[in-house]
Amino acid sequence: MVNSRRLLENFLQLVQIDSITYEEKNVVQYLLDKLKGLSTTELNTEIDNVGGKVGGNTGNLIISLSGNASVPSIMFSAHLDTVAPGRGIRPQIKDGIITSAANTVLGADDKVGVAALLEMIISIVEDNIPHGPVEVIFSVAEEKGLLGAKNLDISEIKSKYAFIFDSASPVGYITVRAPFQDSIIATVRGKSTHAGVNPETGVNAIVAAAKAIAAMSLGRIDDETTANVGVINGGRASNIVPDKVDIKAEARSLDASKLKAQTDSILDNLRTHAEKMGATVIADAQREYDGFNLTADDWIVKIVQNAVANIGLDAVLEATGGGADTNVYNVRGLTAVGLGVGYLQPHSTRESISIAELERAAKLAIAIVETVQKGSDLQS
Repeated sequence: MVNSRRLLENFLQLVQIDSITYEEKNVVQYLLDKLKGLSTTELNTEIDNVGGKVGGNTGNLIISLSGNASVPSIMFSAHLDTVAPGRGIRPQIKDGIITSAANTVLGADDKVGVAALLEMIISIVEDNIPHGPVEVIFSVAEEKGLLGAKNLDISEIKSKYAFIFDSASPVGYITVRAPFQDSIIATVRGKSTHAGVNPETGVNAIVAAAKAIAAMSLGRIDDETTANVGVINGGRASNIVPDKVDIKAEARSLDASKLKAQTDSILDNLRTHAEKMGATVIADAQREYDGFNLTADDWIVKIVQNAVANIGLDAVLEATGGGADTNVYNVRGLTAVGLGVGYLQPHSTRESISIAELERAAKLAIAIVETVQKGSDLQS
């Protein structure tokens, strides 16, 4: 059973521990300290070597609880890192809503998930909740490209099903469809010259890039596809015709063929308009992650639907335009769903979470364990 006071206290403590991407070591230590006092031989903890691979100060924290071997092993996951501005977070509570008291994010993304899963582990042990094997991955460097999940040694994971507690949707919402994403990095090269003496002998890389961007279809392309140019950087001084511009863009779609068409269109526009200006382009498109598509007939979705009902909520299946560790785990051989944990306006100083949603997130985690334990009849 969820201990509401303990859950809230842990969440408030967790958000006050700075854990900007690559600096998650202190929050890992906090979690380890909280687990040390549990009197059980079922619990094992490990920090993997991913920190060294991605340039961070710690790896993923992997926790396992042995249990009834006749029950399917299941994995839970939440990420430890937060975005900037995320140093010196001071939470405040007003009318049951937790926000940041300063000009920072709250860190509810994803410390709501972290606090909920910590409460789940403690409750399983202290309340002797019957369970099968449970694995929990607290991943690092999610906000910089899902790096903790991408570098996790998946061969060490026994589970085939994963529940990812990291979504801005309300508790009870189940992400069953998510996009493919391409990142595009391009450099437009022109020819520098003095802008006031002989501009006609130069090739303005900024102008070439601007014409290419103006010709692109960006923003909401259709109900499954988006595209964005997020960074453009170039030029040295107003009296020099710029000879170099760097561009960072992205495209996402729930449909792989639509994504290819959108990425190709961005690259074609860059090359075409650079050529017209006498500039050149070096461009590369990289797949950040693949999408996934589950249905109400999948075992894992049935499990969550039943667990959601068991805590008195209505389950809602949804698609998302964002990427998460869920995408990575699906590509790497697990069947994973993203679960709403109720935080609002993540990645902003207006980020918030209600105490009620925090409690519902923890209750859902426990309910999933209990549903899997009881729900062998749901297994396909």
